[in-house]
Amino acid sequence: MATAKVLLKTYLDVKLFPYRSRLRYRGDPRYKLQNITEGFASRIDNSDNDEQLLERICAAYIKAAEHQEAARKTYQPSRWWTEQRQERLQPVTQALRKRDIRALRLMYRNFYRDSCSSGLVARSGMPWANGRKDMRNIDGHFYLGDSLCGIDHWKVRTRGRFAIADLAGPNIGNPFGVMVDGMLVRFEAPYQHYCAHRLSTLLDAGPASVAEIGGGFGGMAYFLLRDRQLLTYFDFDLPETIALASYFLMKAFPALNFVLYGEKELKSEEMAGANVVLMPLFQLGQMPPRSVDVAFSSFAVSSVAAELMSDYVESICRVTRGHFLCIAGGKSGANTILKLATQRKDVRVVETCVSAWNGHKSTNWNDVETLYRIGESQLNPKLEYAIVQQ
Repeated sequence: MATAKVLLKTYLDVKLFPYRSRLRYRGDPRYKLQNITEGFASRIDNSDNDEQLLERICAAYIKAAEHQEAARKTYQPSRWWTEQRQERLQPVTQALRKRDIRALRLMYRNFYRDSCSSGLVARSGMPWANGRKDMRNIDGHFYLGDSLCGIDHWKVRTRGRFAIADLAGPNIGNPFGVMVDGMLVRFEAPYQHYCAHRLSTLLDAGPASVAEIGGGFGGMAYFLLRDRQLLTYFDFDLPETIALASYFLMKAFPALNFVLYGEKELKSEEMAGANVVLMPLFQLGQMPPRSVDVAFSSFAVSSVAAELMSDYVESICRVTRGHFLCIAGGKSGANTILKLATQRKDVRVVETCVSAWNGHKSTNWNDVETLYRIGESQLNPKLEYAIVQQ
């Protein structure tokens, strides 16, 4: 009964959110449905000068998909992701396996709106997802209110340090969102920029390295790589996701040095000079000990089965010499990770807080951030002061 009440409340909160948005932003000049209409206009890039890039992605994917089958249970896809593969990802996985560059290009250049990004980009209620040409009025109010709440929360969490222009992103994959001050702000951009900013506060000046477990299509990594110099970024995810992230980030940063699966081994000497290293999940165990300054997971580790979390926590603590920032969707997953991490003698909790990125839609949705310090050395007081406090 208790669970049923929570689910019913969440359902009603989401259904009523468009009407609450109208009241909340009454008189706000940003609250115009035209800003959503323009934000959903097509921005597709029809250039086709990416054949070598796509060939490289296919080669890495084929090797990763083949070796994925023999990987430990910890690194196998969840049941939900397996269903995504079978139902929505078949066209893109087939194109990757067959090296069908033309078909892959058509999907990737439109990935925000194509099923090849299922599970990575929310499209529920969007016109093209339901065969309609125009967005329903109620969906427009939902997305407009959700976008503005996200932007306002971003301003609070970053203490107003940034301008709206800092949320700008590349025109790759036909993005959509809301127009603010004449600029497109993707729906996920405020959260992704916040995560990149928070990771930056945990890094010392000079060369640094970050490992993300479950980086999605690379939204957070884009802001981190754009705004942070002298950085080596590692991403560990499932083969289909890594393939899409490779496309997005390689198109966004053509001057950076990328390493994909099968091109080099995960050894310190092999990684020297690399800016971005994109690998399947099962390669996490091949990382040298204490090889990255900061590890990061947003919802990925907290969403795996409880019996598999210990392996992830062990691997993360082994490869990290600085901080591990974990954001979990709800207190259950956060508490499990907290318990596993603090069982280790070389880990201590620096901070735990509710970040509440979805709190405007339902008070039942609490995103919990936990920051861990790996190793015996003490925190730099200046660094501790820089950590965003709730």
